[in-house]
Order: sequence, then C-alpha cells, then structure tokens
Amino acid sequence: MNTRVTGRFAVKTLEFDKVKMRAAEKAATELGKDRLLALGISSDFETVKRMHMETAEALRIINAGRRFPFGGLYNIAEAVKRARIGGVLDVEELMQIKTSMQAFGTLKVFLLTESDDHPNLAEYGRSLAEFPKLVRQLEKSISEKGDVLDTASVKLAGLRIGIASAKSKVRSQLEKILHDPNNQKYFQDALVTMRGDRYVIPIKQEYRANFPGIVHDQSGTGATLFIEPMTVVNLNNTIKRYIAEEKEEVERILRQLSGAVGAEGETLLRCLAVAADVDAVYARALYALDTKACQPQLVSNGGLRIEKGRHPLLPAETAVPLDVNLGETFNTLLITGPNTGGKTVALKAVGLFALMSQTGMFVPALNAKLPVFRAVYADIGDEQSIEQSLSTFSGHMMNLVSILQEVRERDLVLVDEICAGTDPNEGAALAMSILDHLTKQGVFTMMTTHYSELKTFAYGREGMENASVEFNPDTLLPTYRLLMGVPGSSNAFNISRRLGLSEEIVHSAGDLLNEEHVHMEDVLQGLEGERRRFESRSREVEELRYESEKLRNQLAWQKKDFEKQKNELLRKARLQADEIYRTSRREAETVLKELRSLKADIDVKALQAKAEEARKRLDKHLALDEPLPEGTPLTPDNARAGMTVLVKSLRKNGTLLEVKGKDGLVSVGVLKMTVPLSQCLLVKDKPQERPKPSKFKSSASHALFAAKTETAEQEADVRGMTTDEAIPFVDRAIDDALLAGITQVRIIHGKGTGALRAGLHAYLKGHKNVASIALADLVRGGAGVTVVTVK
Repeated sequence: MNTRVTGRFAVKTLEFDKVKMRAAEKAATELGKDRLLALGISSDFETVKRMHMETAEALRIINAGRRFPFGGLYNIAEAVKRARIGGVLDVEELMQIKTSMQAFGTLKVFLLTESDDHPNLAEYGRSLAEFPKLVRQLEKSISEKGDVLDTASVKLAGLRIGIASAKSKVRSQLEKILHDPNNQKYFQDALVTMRGDRYVIPIKQEYRANFPGIVHDQSGTGATLFIEPMTVVNLNNTIKRYIAEEKEEVERILRQLSGAVGAEGETLLRCLAVAADVDAVYARALYALDTKACQPQLVSNGGLRIEKGRHPLLPAETAVPLDVNLGETFNTLLITGPNTGGKTVALKAVGLFALMSQTGMFVPALNAKLPVFRAVYADIGDEQSIEQSLSTFSGHMMNLVSILQEVRERDLVLVDEICAGTDPNEGAALAMSILDHLTKQGVFTMMTTHYSELKTFAYGREGMENASVEFNPDTLLPTYRLLMGVPGSSNAFNISRRLGLSEEIVHSAGDLLNEEHVHMEDVLQGLEGERRRFESRSREVEELRYESEKLRNQLAWQKKDFEKQKNELLRKARLQADEIYRTSRREAETVLKELRSLKADIDVKALQAKAEEARKRLDKHLALDEPLPEGTPLTPDNARAGMTVLVKSLRKNGTLLEVKGKDGLVSVGVLKMTVPLSQCLLVKDKPQERPKPSKFKSSASHALFAAKTETAEQEADVRGMTTDEAIPFVDRAIDDALLAGITQVRIIHGKGTGALRAGLHAYLKGHKNVASIALADLVRGGAGVTVVTVK
C-alpha cells in the first residue's frame, strides 16, 4: 500500500474514499452519488457546522416517516449545455428535462413544508426554481411515450390529417382493385402491403404484363412481384410529400423547444446542482441511520473525545468499541502493545472520524466530540521501495519530514510504528525528539511504537499520555480494546513460554535484560493486574447502577400510571357531577313549573281575607277568659294549656301543655316534663293557636308557597365566586322570588375586575324567567349590584 501523505488530508492512507462510497450508495440518484463522492473535506468551522445541521435535519425528516421526492430527476446537465449553444435535443432528452423540472417543483414544496423544523434544508428549497411556462410548452408538445403531439403546432396537426386522409384513399383504391372479380387471377394474396413507404399489392410473376404499375420488390422465389398500381402513384406521392413536410415540422418544433430550454439553461443547471446537494445530504442521513452513528459535538478550542467508537469499514458486529480522548489535558498519545492488537485500527478510526465529520457525516459512536482540523496527516504502512532504493526506515522518515515541514498547531498527526526499521537505540532517540517537538507545537498527535524507552519517556511528561491495546495473558490473544493511561507490555516472554520455548532459555533471556527494563515490565504487569481488579469492581458498580436505574424507571412509570388513573377518575367524576347538575336543573324546572301552575290557581286576596276572618274568630274565642297579668303564680284554677311559663327551678321559659291537678306538663325546648304548678310563673297568657284546616284543594302546596313567601330573600351575595359557582345561587334566588311573588332580586357581585358581573349578565340575558336586568342606584351599590326583574 502506498501511504505517502498527499495534500493536507490523508484521504488515501486512511481509505476515506471507501467510506464515502458506502455513503454514496444510499443516494437516490446518480447525481447525488456523484455529488457526495466529489464532496471535499472542509476545514472551516462554520461550514462543517452547517453540514452537520443539514444531516441532522434530513435524519429528523426520515425518522418522521417522510420520503424525499427525487422521482423523475435525471442528469440533464449535458443536454442543457448543448441546448445553450444552439444544439437540437431529441424527444427523449426533452422528456427528461420536463420530468426533471417537475421534480424541482415537487422537491421545492417538500423542503419548504414545515420549514421551521429544517431551516437549512429550506434554504435549498428557496434556491430551487419552477418552470411552469416551459413545462406547459413541453407537455403540449411531447407525449409521455416520447412522441411529438399533434398539439405541438397547427401545421403539424394539418399535415397529419392530410397523411391520414391520403392513406385512407390509397387503401380504398387498392381494396377496390383487390376485390374486382376480373383481377382475382392476378393476385398471389388479396392483401395490401408496403414497400419503401409506398402502398403495393402482390401480383403473380406471370401476369406482370397484364397489370400496369411500378414494381418495388419481389419475393425470395421471384414468383411474386410487389407492384404499385398506376392509379395510386399520385396518392402515394402525396403521402410521401406530407411525411417529408411532417419531418421538417417536427425538427422545427424540436429546435424551438431546445431554444426554450437553452434560454433557461443557467437556472436549470443551478437547480440540478441544488437537487444533487440535497440528495447528498439525504445519503449522509441514511448512512448515519444505517451505521447507528451520532452527531459529533464540534469544538473550536477543545479536545477530541470518542466514546464507543467503531471503525466504519469493519463489520459492526465484530468491531470492538474504541474509547479515546486527546487534546484536553494532553495532546500526544503514545499507544503500545503487541502486534495485531488493534493499534493501527485505532489510529485509522480516529483519522476517519475527523474526515467524516468534516464532510458533514455523522460518526459511528455512542458519543463524540471533535475539533475541525486544518489538516490531517498520516504515516501508516510499509514504505519500503526497491525502485527508489528506500528501506522501511527511509520511507517512513521521508513522510515524517514532509509532515514536520507542513504541520501547524491543532493539526492531527497519526504515525504508525514511529522510527521503526533502524537501530532501536537511535530510533527511540529520534522518536522521543519528534514527539517532544510535536507536543511543544500543540499538534494533536497519536503514535504507535514497540520501543520500551518511549513508554518511560511519555510517562509523567506534560502534554503526553500512554495508552495500550489490551492483551489477555491467559489466552495469549489481543482483545483489541484501547486502554487509556496504561502503557502496554510486549508479553514476549509469556508468549514464547506458552508456545513451548524452554524455561531455561526464557530465564536466560531475562537475565540478559537490563535491570531498568525488567523493572518497567514488572511495573506494567502490576498496573495491568490493578486495572483488571478495577474493571471487575467497576462492572459490579455498573450493575448496581443499572439495577437502581431500572427501579427508578419503574417507579417513574408507576407514578405516571397513577397520575393517569387519577386524572381519569377526576374526569369521570366531573362528567358525573355535570350530569347530576343537569338532571337536578331539569327536575327543579319541572317543580317550579308545577308550583307556578298552583300559584295561578290560588286567589291570594281571598286567602288573606279568610285568614283574617279566622284570626278574628279565634281572638273572639280566646277573649272569653280575661288574660292574667305576667308574673302571676300558677294554680290549678288559673292554669290553662298554651300559657308561656317560667319554670323557676330551671330558670327557663316553657309552654304549659296540660294541667294535671297540682302539676302541669311543660315543654322546655325539646324536653317535656311534669312540674308542680307552684314552681311556675306566668310569662304570657296566650292560648296556643290552632290552625284551621285549609279549604283549598292542595294544602301541602299552599304550605310550601306560604313558607317561601316568609323566607324568600330579595338579594343574593355572590362576591368572591366565579361565574360557574355563582349561577346556582342566582337561580335559587330567582326561583324563591317567583314562588314568593317578589318581582325584583338584587344580585351583589361587587365591582372588582368586572368579570363576574359580565358573566352573570350574559347568563341572565338568556334566562327564561328574567324580564330585565339593570345596575343598582349609586346609593344602593351602583356597579357592584345588579337588579333583576323576574317575569
């Protein structure tokens, strides 16, 4: 693989073209596919941000179940360019242009519908033009089958009518000849056929001299001649002339339509480019959906952070998630570990994420935060070249020299196996110097190495951090997980021992290592053990967190369900209360109607006269005995039932109900007791009235009417209530007034905001028992009181 850095973005080295091809396959049209493949990598922050927003908006539209309308869109660029320079387009090209213009209009409406939800895509919609005049012209001239219609011009319609008429006459003449009994022996078959746009009939060879006409063809055996009878020669000539004129007219129409297309050429090409851009955005959104990608957070000054990232070119089910951060507390990351452990995959994944982000794509990760890099450089792979007499070291060094000459602050540099292929001591020294130089420049740097010296060099140095790919010492296999903050051990001794190398050789090799290296390997293995214990505890904590989160979600769901049930019960209760209120109103109105009917049957004046007469008779009867003065002690002689007496032992007034010798039955409140008459003093000497039975037909109704007359209120105080709360009190006051024969009711509602007064006035104006309403005089309440006149 040739991995030499070309330009500012290492597209070829990182195989970014393969990623773009996978995304381009999601495009609806070839235009969109070509546009996405040609899309450049932007290093402008605002441009990248806008592309991300476009992809996010397209993804929302797709998730809402709406389909982008790209049907009928063709690549009409070449045809339009030819029309602009005076070329004549054929019918198929004009049909594609017509359907493409219709597609522009449909896409414009789609993008401008609910444009507040996708303002960036709406801008594309505003850039699209509509071509109603040209579309109508093409619809009038070209059929869906690709024919030039008779309606294209009056002349064309006339020529086609003439052709049809001439053809009909020719066929009629030939049919007449074929059916003539005198000619039957001349014909091979009694049918009309055509040769070279001329109508002919088949004549037997032996009768050629007997049948005048022009021979146009003969059968393969020569037994049949196809002859144009002289009688139809002129008609056939007319048809041919008409056909030639028709062809000229069709060419004129196509030339005219091509000219109309050319006049709109610039706008058509612009709309075609806009539609291709929209399709490219659509493809990016579909690719994000397909790869379960996330929208990366763009930062202008922050660092790079990827959570659960997956290499976009590896199968999703086999790709090991990658967690990496760079540029926050350190800007140089040194990755160590065994071969085939995934170091190179980690480098390429980070580089591809940067390039994907800067072309508007989302990245396949759980979460991602990415800067917008000015440039991405990569030196990955074997640069050995026999033709150029370059060793592996020389090839890599040429790339590094090129990178170091061009790199700037906050660029991204990815180097695999830095300074490999030379003396380990010299290579390690060069690598440390290059790392130090890039770190001081503020370059985002990720490098892989096998040099143990670099692990120590990066440990504790400001701006640098170690990382490693995990290796399972039990299985002697890599897990492809990237571990931040932990340098990797080579595990060469363990692997060799497990593969069968004798313990004596392994032990001897250990003795040959310098003490510092042995100590470093021991530290690394110790760190690895600590990391495994930490991960074990971390998994336990994560499981507990998951369980607590599950319980919290269950409680939240139960609370939500409880609220739902409570609201449903309240809703049903309100409905029942409303139904009870409406039923009660209907029953009350029925009772009021009956009472008003009873009131009409009662002669109130006659009733009052009879009551007065009864009262006089009762007074006359009671006057037979002279009343005793108050304070007189009671005796069996002067005590009478009905007297109001003071019971001295209780110091309470009561009514004497019955005289029993020297004792009396006295009612005090709800109590009845027998007390000596000597313990009672007369308070009021008035016998208990005994009401005379009514002579009217409904004593119960009259009693109710009389009770209402005594208790009816002339005013209702509803201050502080809402309109709905006040209405039942107002209704009750009006009903009581009707029963009592009172003509006016005062409603005290107060002034306040005026809302209660307005609501009651609106209600009373439609009340069937209200004759009129008016505000009270100033001295009786003014605007705070409404006087209601009842019917």
